[in-house]
Amino acid sequence: MVKLVSALSMKKADEQTIQSGVTSVELMKRVAAGVLENAFPREGRSLIVSGKGGNGGDGYALYLLMKEKGLEVDLVDFGESKHEGAAELRKQCKEINVFDEGMNFSTYQTIFDCIFGIGLTRAPQGEALSAIKKINASGARVVSVDIASGLTSDGGVALGEAVNANTTISVQNLKLGQFLNDGLDCSGEVGALDVGIVDAEEEAFLLEEDDVVGVFPPLKRNVHKGALGRLSILAGSESYSGAAVIAELGATAFALGDGLVKLCVPDVILYPVMSKITECTLLSCPSKDGRLAYDEPTLQKAVTGADAVLFGNGVDVSDEGRKILRYLIKNVAVPLVLDADGLNMLSEEPELLHQRAGATVLTPHPREMSRLMGLPTDEILSDPVSYAKEFAARYKAVVAFKGASTVVTDGKTAYLSATGSPGMAKGGSGDLLAGAIAALAAGGRDALISAYGAAYILGLAGEGAAEERGEYSSLPTDTHRHIAAVVKYFSEKAK
Repeated sequence: MVKLVSALSMKKADEQTIQSGVTSVELMKRVAAGVLENAFPREGRSLIVSGKGGNGGDGYALYLLMKEKGLEVDLVDFGESKHEGAAELRKQCKEINVFDEGMNFSTYQTIFDCIFGIGLTRAPQGEALSAIKKINASGARVVSVDIASGLTSDGGVALGEAVNANTTISVQNLKLGQFLNDGLDCSGEVGALDVGIVDAEEEAFLLEEDDVVGVFPPLKRNVHKGALGRLSILAGSESYSGAAVIAELGATAFALGDGLVKLCVPDVILYPVMSKITECTLLSCPSKDGRLAYDEPTLQKAVTGADAVLFGNGVDVSDEGRKILRYLIKNVAVPLVLDADGLNMLSEEPELLHQRAGATVLTPHPREMSRLMGLPTDEILSDPVSYAKEFAARYKAVVAFKGASTVVTDGKTAYLSATGSPGMAKGGSGDLLAGAIAALAAGGRDALISAYGAAYILGLAGEGAAEERGEYSSLPTDTHRHIAAVVKYFSEKAK
């Protein structure tokens, strides 16, 4: 896994490095040397666009270095720098072109974006905004230094318009925002450049393939279905019968080896669901108004013997559902995964989680997270890792916060899974993830590992589905079909 840092931790590390005796100018020169080594202009003339802050200083240092090496390069900025080190380097630059609207960026083969760094908190305006638009319209190869200008460092949110880079060379450490929200679209290929800044405290870790191998250890020959995990899924309603089917797919067809899967659905949808499943057992549950009804003997039958329980997919919000939720929270000692309407009902009374004795995994998308925390969605998306960690710590739960990347945290450590495809942005993908997490947990895995392992593997399966059918046309059922191959790959690698 790779360390990801916040803007604050990076700023502290930078300050500590300067206090140790390394000047900001020296750091900018190191950045310039590393950028040129890693993104040497392939051909033609290059343009460097420098802003008024420290990131602009990296651009000035790069310009001086490229001139020294006899490369064809032009420099555009927006006037005097506000940063002391950058201002010192600017004085050494000759033939600076102050930006104006009539400039043509389309004549350059490579453009180095050094407009804004990791401290951006408001949308680009005026000349800076115009420059970003010209960069994006240029057709040139674009290299962003540290972070794509216009992108927030902690949330990966494009504030208005952001540079669409082909490559981002991140100074010292990778930043959270390069793998969240718009950051996945704006950053291009991302790599970290070591310039000798002191070690910054991590905010999260980016998952890599080797981090997931241990999720699927080799199976013994002498094993039986009861030892491989029993999963109970309470899902579905007359209005949302499809969700129950997808959740079941997320458990049985995930090829995790769960020995037994019990799908507990309201009696009004028993036969439609029965016609679509083969591997799991079915429990017909009493219903009221087309939804699961609260019936304690049936609930006991549903969860007794289970190694994990999943609740919420397609159950709809109702008083009966609220009673079921309270029962599960109080009485289920094994891992409990709550998704969809389970989360919507929980958001009315999140303090219920304090009654949990066993592990709890919550799988909200941004609107569900907004309801759970009572905060605007935009505010949460501005710093999704911090908010997910805060909620997980407050209620001692594991949170798998779904988005362009999935943030998984237990409140102490956070992991980002950046696998996946835009083709997964369809109803049913979330049900598949919830079922996958529950299936891994039923197999005896730690709740945190179950959550990040499922997110990573399901993302790879989604990529396989998109490769087969295209991003527009791939469906959750296509993702499901690709899960077995992904799990087979990891299980064989673990041998």
